[in-house]
Amino acid sequence: MTLPSQSPRSSSPLSSGARNAKGMRSLFVAVAALGLGGAAAGWFLTHRSESPEPLAGSTNTADTIADPLNASAAGTTAAGNVADESVGMLPAGVPGSTLAAGNAAGTNDAAAIAAGTGTATAQPVPPLGTATTASTVAATGALAAGSTAGIAGTPGTAPTTPAAGIGDPAQRLQQAVAMVDGDPVRARAELTRLLDSGALGAAERMRAYGAINAIAGKVLFSPRIVPGDIVGQSYMVKKGDSLERIARREKLGVDWRFIQRINGLATPTAIRPDQRLKLAYGPFDAEVIKAEFRFNVYAGTGSDRVMVASLPCGLGENDGTPTGTFRVRKGSKLVDPAWVNPRTGEKFASNDPKNPIGERWIGLEGTTPDTAKFTGYGIHGTVDPQSIGKQTSMGCVRLTDSEVQVVYELIGEQSTVVIK
Repeated sequence: MTLPSQSPRSSSPLSSGARNAKGMRSLFVAVAALGLGGAAAGWFLTHRSESPEPLAGSTNTADTIADPLNASAAGTTAAGNVADESVGMLPAGVPGSTLAAGNAAGTNDAAAIAAGTGTATAQPVPPLGTATTASTVAATGALAAGSTAGIAGTPGTAPTTPAAGIGDPAQRLQQAVAMVDGDPVRARAELTRLLDSGALGAAERMRAYGAINAIAGKVLFSPRIVPGDIVGQSYMVKKGDSLERIARREKLGVDWRFIQRINGLATPTAIRPDQRLKLAYGPFDAEVIKAEFRFNVYAGTGSDRVMVASLPCGLGENDGTPTGTFRVRKGSKLVDPAWVNPRTGEKFASNDPKNPIGERWIGLEGTTPDTAKFTGYGIHGTVDPQSIGKQTSMGCVRLTDSEVQVVYELIGEQSTVVIK
């Protein structure tokens, strides 16, 4: 018996119907292949256009990606293009800051203050959120507002390195001030280098301090994240989060109240899951320059260190504030503390409006044999704003009550305070 597979193939020609059927099948296969190829090409083109890298002839760049923090901001127009608006103006119920302007020389000239022979009286200062331009900063050192829209950054990323300054220190200062509005991170780095170099005159240093505070309104105290900033990063709130829990888990090195401050939250509980917040990564350090009555706050270390704020301060009478390197004493940070005058024994309750040390206390301890002997010193507020810029305390560093609240939030137990 012959199996079907062994049957001889027919060599007879196909009928016309069969030939037509075979042709239709070939045409169908060709059309299907062409369709699949077109679909694949379309998929490639549409998905490639979503890349941050621009297509040929496109003006879109990675820098125009909208920051999630800007999505609900008033004045938002196109992605990455946010209308200039006041920033840092804190809602009612949130402790405010009146970061002092750089021209806090008062009735004495800056040269006398720099030499340690004069006193400074802090002048009325516009709060964060007062609109100011770079030209105003150049003329008065006043605190500016406005913010540069940015994309989420990474803490610890080095700031943009400014190009080598051209000219003498005064010309470099002029260049840095001119960058405050357009490139605040770069301006901040250059201003820090100029101030650290010691090459600026007394009046120029005051002007640089004013520019630093203008940048603070744009970068540090703004809810937006500026590209290149070593401090700010975007964070999405998780279920069960609180500001205190976020600060502890993320190891921010700052007090949870600072998260509330820079995000303009009316209350600590005004957060919800999937909400975007700006976090600030510390720790921050400080330097007190006694000859200038300045309390300067820094972020970063080494060549990446930048000054983020400069505040006028009061010091100890008869040059009684010790110099050297200190750190925040563990467990010494207090809110609205009670106080006993060590000279008279007079007691002040925590809620006493006459309490001379104000609303905050940050205890200090020496870190070297030369400074370890100094005990009982700290940073605190005051009920006498006129004492700022003068030598009137018992040796402690004092700030206005609004500004000591900011310092309390930034300076933690990992922070170093150098007094010189």
